[in-house]
Amino acid sequence: MTTPNPSSTITPDSVLIPSPPTLLIELERLMDEEDINIAAVAELISQDPGVAAQIFRQIASPIYGLSKPPESLGKAVSLIGLKSLHDLVKSICLRQVLSGDSPFFEWFWERSAEISKLAAAIAWAQRTVVNVLPEHAHLVGLFHDCGIPVLALHNKKYNECFRKAGVYQWPDIRKEDGKFQTDHAVVGYLVAKHWKLPDYVCQAVRYHHEIVHAEHKAATLVAILQMAMHIYNVRNGHEDADWDGERERVLDELGILPNELQAFEEDVYDQVHQI
Repeated sequence: MTTPNPSSTITPDSVLIPSPPTLLIELERLMDEEDINIAAVAELISQDPGVAAQIFRQIASPIYGLSKPPESLGKAVSLIGLKSLHDLVKSICLRQVLSGDSPFFEWFWERSAEISKLAAAIAWAQRTVVNVLPEHAHLVGLFHDCGIPVLALHNKKYNECFRKAGVYQWPDIRKEDGKFQTDHAVVGYLVAKHWKLPDYVCQAVRYHHEIVHAEHKAATLVAILQMAMHIYNVRNGHEDADWDGERERVLDELGILPNELQAFEEDVYDQVHQI
């Protein structure tokens, strides 16, 4: 793999941090009103069929605990709540904004989507131990590596790091960051802040490789994410670079005993895939 020359260097202050789309801005405006009009919220979202379809698809997940799919957007809003809807729209819009013509982006977002589902399932499974909303675990699963597509859109050489022998593979991302003198976690943190994610979610994005640097609630969220990435890597036969160094902290944070780990992983995976 070729080491980038100085002109390929990517610094967080040299990339364009994507702004939230109009739909999300308008949704936040409606939610700031003293008397929130749910019908107006549903009408706004219905103007983007792609987002509306994704909402119906995602709230079918067991983490929302719905006995049957809602019949309308208005009903969906009432069932999951405005805050959950807001977080869900953010995650859907992020993927729309950070995409490109290269197959790399589809591959990247499929991975993020799987990890986000696993993270939400972990938060739900350990809800009596952790004080984290499954929706926030889902958010951090989608946003944790969002600095990568930002950097890839800025410099096409960056996404070449993910291609080996003609297929996309996950590299040692922090090593690749070093070659470009960048930090995808910092860029992701800037995106999360710009998109007004909860502070502890932003902190979890920033320190998702380093639970030791995260504080309190953010550390719990990082532990959930580390567990989700571990399950994803094991199930897909990928290298699991962070796990050995983080395993003990993650298990302690999530209240899981070492002899319970394998069964826990299987239960979470089965729930996500409804096996």
